[in-house]
Amino acid sequence: MTLDYFRTLYDYNYWAHSQVWGCVMALTDEQFTRDTGFSWRSIRGQLVHVMSAEWVWFMRVNGTSPEFPLLEADFPTREKVREEWYRVEGMVRAAVEGLKPEELDEYVVYRNTQGEEFSEPLWQILLHVINHSTDHRAQTLAMIHQMGGTTVEQDFIRYVRRFQTFSG
Repeated sequence: MTLDYFRTLYDYNYWAHSQVWGCVMALTDEQFTRDTGFSWRSIRGQLVHVMSAEWVWFMRVNGTSPEFPLLEADFPTREKVREEWYRVEGMVRAAVEGLKPEELDEYVVYRNTQGEEFSEPLWQILLHVINHSTDHRAQTLAMIHQMGGTTVEQDFIRYVRRFQTFSG
């Protein structure tokens, strides 16, 4: 796995997020906050969870282990979620862009939110964040679909075909 590979995955990740955001912005406020009884309960809950996970993991990568995730209650509207979303996206993009090839195999030592210490190679954390985001985007799209909203495809191959950024 190379830095180009991870940079492509992160570009794809934020492209796919932006596609989902298009669907989210078409929802009513009630749909955005509706308790669906699934996963993080609401579309807002899903988005805050994904944003929080990316924030927590990249804070860890940068040497800080947050004691608490971001809280849904701190983001009552789509606008507040998006504002923080863009800030977190900027932080993640800058971190990925600033990586050196030799850092991929270096271990990141951190504490989870329960205070337990863990250590994983950076490349595993980078891949975990992408996988986690993909999982929750799919859940978010399923929730939107069940509400009768419009959804989009988020397949990596569609991104590659559109932007031709990955050469192997």
